[in-house]
Amino acid sequence: MRLRSKGREVEAHLLPLLRDIAHADTMTLADWDATLRLARLARVLGVLAHRIRSDQSRWARVPEPVRGHLRASINYAAHRAQMVRMELAALDRALPADMQVIVLKGAAYQLQGVPIAQGRSPNDVDLLVARADLDRAESVLNQAGWVSEVRDDYDQRYYREWSHELPPMRYPGHALEVDLHHTIAPVTSHARADDRLLFDGLVLIPGSRYWALDPCDQIIHAAVHLFQDSELDARLRDLVDIDGLVRFHLRDEGTWNRLIERAGRHGATRLLWYGLHYCKAWLATPVPERALRQAPPRRAQWAMDWVFSRATLPRLPDRPPGAMVRLAGALGRLRYHLLRMPPALLLRHLAHKTWTRRFARRSASPR
Repeated sequence: MRLRSKGREVEAHLLPLLRDIAHADTMTLADWDATLRLARLARVLGVLAHRIRSDQSRWARVPEPVRGHLRASINYAAHRAQMVRMELAALDRALPADMQVIVLKGAAYQLQGVPIAQGRSPNDVDLLVARADLDRAESVLNQAGWVSEVRDDYDQRYYREWSHELPPMRYPGHALEVDLHHTIAPVTSHARADDRLLFDGLVLIPGSRYWALDPCDQIIHAAVHLFQDSELDARLRDLVDIDGLVRFHLRDEGTWNRLIERAGRHGATRLLWYGLHYCKAWLATPVPERALRQAPPRRAQWAMDWVFSRATLPRLPDRPPGAMVRLAGALGRLRYHLLRMPPALLLRHLAHKTWTRRFARRSASPR
């Protein structure tokens, strides 16, 4: 699939680097200039830097000015990883020992030693507890000092009644937010996870009080997060996550069959198909053809290709997006809202948000 609407640097260098780090040997200093900026915008520069540094002979051939940027991204990612470890240690002390606590996404990859965690810079710590434990978990965290930064009453209600997580919390002075989930997809969304299947598949992380999702469910969660729970804008890192999880966890026919079967039970067959399809097309992920048999209708594929190829890859800020890119972004946002809420609830939600924004502007304008 050719990315006609994107700058040449993405197709010529960033994606080839993510597919095979040997592409670095073909790049000039001028090639690196735009590619470093694009990789930083896509939040994959640390991942690329770790992969290049793992081959010392290739690392030595990278121009020194480029190595400086790569070293900085490795150091920054190491700092963020340390922030995750500190936050998890603090949460461990605060949460009851008898409560089963699951780490999601980046924190799970880090504790489990998944290679994709190397160089990845997390923004927050995502935890999952059973719905029956949610109120108790929030209460003990509040008592220990974590507080919600969401003040609006409507937004609080939105999180608690219609979302899959509580409003984000932060301990004063800590670098990372904590997102406390009770499932992996909004309760009003198109695709809802089978919570019983999800919790039955949990795996205890060795040397830790924390649990992780079944490896197949981690891949499904990443696909749901990207293709249902995001606006598709600047989300290349999420696709890189799926690629890394697939390469690490799926090594035989049995695990591939298990992934497809569990995606069906979670109602995420189409979302997983999109994740595997774009991983194979953009990142050369080793996806067998049988995993792509349950394809969406051709019109849906065409529409997603048109939006995803224009909205998802990074853009240099000194090159304003064209009309088609802006349209793709708008369609990605519309799709996001339609998948998260039924029409009546969505209209109510958008009406409230529109009224709130207009009222805020009027209040802020000079009299």
